[in-house]
Amino acid sequence: MRHRSSAAACALFASLALTLTACSVDDTPNDKGKSKDSMPTPTLALEPKDDALAAQVPAEFTKKTLVMGVSEYAPYVTIGSDGKITGLVPDLARQLASQLDIKIKVVRTPFDAVIPGLKSGRIDLSAPSGDFIERQKEVDFADFAQSQVTVMVNKESGFRPESGIGICGHKVGVEKGAGTENVLEGLSKRCAAKGKKAVNPQAYADLAAASLALRSKRIDAVVAPSASNTSVSESSDGTFETLELDDMLTLPAATAIYGIQAKKGTGLAPVIVKGLREMQESGTYAKLFGGWQMPLSTITRSQMLLNGSKQSQTK
Repeated sequence: MRHRSSAAACALFASLALTLTACSVDDTPNDKGKSKDSMPTPTLALEPKDDALAAQVPAEFTKKTLVMGVSEYAPYVTIGSDGKITGLVPDLARQLASQLDIKIKVVRTPFDAVIPGLKSGRIDLSAPSGDFIERQKEVDFADFAQSQVTVMVNKESGFRPESGIGICGHKVGVEKGAGTENVLEGLSKRCAAKGKKAVNPQAYADLAAASLALRSKRIDAVVAPSASNTSVSESSDGTFETLELDDMLTLPAATAIYGIQAKKGTGLAPVIVKGLREMQESGTYAKLFGGWQMPLSTITRSQMLLNGSKQSQTK
């Protein structure tokens, strides 16, 4: 589940690392209408250390720098051509690092390598990712956001489906390993029931690559969560348009609660849940999402749970 413009995509394979401690937040101004390699980070004071919560962090995570694996998915994560990682997730990691008195390093990690990386210990955290019951068997989730699937098209191609069925038989880009693969699988079944050709999914390592393919018209659409597709469309100088197709929202994995993933059973995710709830009470949580123009992606305090989703990725 991710994004961005062709300029940002040029840096996708760069080695990226950004250490997050109790430091100031980048407040580079946002010049609307101009193409940016990376979005500005809204100015926001860091959460103070919470001694009680910090004491609950498992000892193994207080003695090292935690590695958070992320992939391109604006505005949650944007990777600039200079190698800088910005977005809501790095900002949220800064807040958690300050609040829990830990160190977090953000590194680029292909989405389909996240769960294997968490299980092997190569990475300690990752976000965002859809919290589905199938995934809960392998990792823990600290739920913090929500999303729904959308369809992005290239306005120059003339392809503008009015429903999900209108996508039948077309080449559609998705992120490899993401829940949107299940969305297209479910859509193909509907296509077959209507006597139409199945969707032709094209899996990419991240959504930046899918966006490039759409720009060059090698595919007809990109299916991805609303936050990513909307961000790409708004920064495409009018080339892309994001569509919300109501009949697709009932497909498997078309809507999701997003979580911060951690290795299962380590005790780290439960502390993060408590930290998120504290941020919700302090107002930091709402300010973060508002600063990144994502107010509709927030969830309530009662939804901030450990493995709180009961949703299946395939049913």
